[in-house]
Amino acid sequence: MGKKTVDLEPETPFHTFTVDQTADHLQTSVLEGLSSDEAAARLIKYGPNELEGNGGVKWYKVLWRQIANVLVCVLLIASVLAFATKDFAEGGVILFIIVMNAAIGFWQEFNAEQTMEALRNMSSPTAQVIRDETRTTIPNNQVVPGDVMIFEDGDVIGADCRLFEVFNLETDEALLTGESLPVQKNLVVIEKADEALGDRLNMVFASTTVVKGRAKGIVTATGMKTQIGQIATSLMSVDSNEQTPLQKRLNKMAYFVFAAAILLVIVVFGVHKFVYSNEAAIYAISVSIAIIPEGLVAVVTLTMAFGVSRMAEVKAIVRRLSSLESLGAVTNICSDKTGTLTQSKMVAVRMWLPGGGFHRVTGTGFVPEGEIYRQGDMVQGELQSSEEVIVPGAGSNHYLRLIQAASLCNMAELRRTLHPETHGEWAAIGDPTEIALQVLAHKAGLAKPDLVNQGFSLLAEFPFDSSVKRMSVIYQSPPTADAPGDHYIFMKGATERVLGCCSAWREGDIEHSLDNEKGGDRA
Repeated sequence: MGKKTVDLEPETPFHTFTVDQTADHLQTSVLEGLSSDEAAARLIKYGPNELEGNGGVKWYKVLWRQIANVLVCVLLIASVLAFATKDFAEGGVILFIIVMNAAIGFWQEFNAEQTMEALRNMSSPTAQVIRDETRTTIPNNQVVPGDVMIFEDGDVIGADCRLFEVFNLETDEALLTGESLPVQKNLVVIEKADEALGDRLNMVFASTTVVKGRAKGIVTATGMKTQIGQIATSLMSVDSNEQTPLQKRLNKMAYFVFAAAILLVIVVFGVHKFVYSNEAAIYAISVSIAIIPEGLVAVVTLTMAFGVSRMAEVKAIVRRLSSLESLGAVTNICSDKTGTLTQSKMVAVRMWLPGGGFHRVTGTGFVPEGEIYRQGDMVQGELQSSEEVIVPGAGSNHYLRLIQAASLCNMAELRRTLHPETHGEWAAIGDPTEIALQVLAHKAGLAKPDLVNQGFSLLAEFPFDSSVKRMSVIYQSPPTADAPGDHYIFMKGATERVLGCCSAWREGDIEHSLDNEKGGDRA
């Protein structure tokens, strides 16, 4: 198998291949995977599974960008002339402006470059693969084309893969497509070769995240051949020396000012009949320096730096200060689909209970801070003006059971981050809908970690499946001194599927029989 050449770039993309065609093309087996010897040979041939860089961030290149423009050169000449005429105050001010401008620009861009370098290296450190018919964990940079990779909930996918086994798999591909909602994957062959990246549902891509489910796939591309690698290649190929319209106008102005300064020097010496004297030289230099806008370059840099800080507040990294000019010139953004410009954050703002009426929930985002107010039922189509705040952990039995279901019948995780740059901020992993329910449970004082610490233990879990359109879990409540804990089934999903599993419904503390005419399955 290792004697043949593996073509990593077939005439048609791998999403148009069947699983068998993919395995044959990459000379691998979905059951056995690659042998260790074959994997080692392919690692030598195709290289490590990592994105290439430009050798790291070069501080002197960043510094050079700050001073390599015409206006700064004109200011340097003006500073030298000022010192030559012993006008130390003027020369010192100009030199200070040059140094301050370079320092501000260098600090902003160098930090941004370091952050981008860290993002470039961001990937899963390990990968689960099948080699020699054995499931094993290897460093992600040792993954090669033809490997059989295994993905589970929460994993960062380490390479582009053609899926051959999926179970409720959903991935977050916002990094590549901008779509905030998770993408549900399947094994259906896609005939259209130029299908959009977000619609290649039988493929998964490097650097995306598994939101839900598990799967297996055949590695089709690694390193710079992956979709994220192609993006990195295009970024590295961009001409960083290309000037923006503002920079071009500033350079033209600098040339004009420099020419005007030379002309003024000639005029001054012409008035003195071109007879050199110290007084004439000092006067000529002073006049030429006076027309140079020393503060302009600092004003432009400070304005850009302020824009960078504003962008950083919303977690947007600006690599070049000058790029803000292009962003500021945008008047309209035409988004292709709903979800492209959203934050992938859903929030529960209102709920209704039979016998309990409407409830209003405050707070936004992942931060579990807010109040829950009971508003009651509508009277003549309008809610009552008075509201009653519900203390966390309190409420009717019906209300508490609902919150427990939202908390425990849930695979999302909500926790504070430990990363040095975002330490203490709230972050979430999972489906946006489940995250919203988990945040609601935190606000109600019934967070999943708290319930587990109180003694609720998971006995069985049946994840959401598109065929049954529901998710169910079985929990045992905390035992008491007199008896063991009770068993509870919590379920959420499509209304018709949940009702098909119910025999009664509750209005407050009153239980009503549910006449299930369709006779669906019962829990």
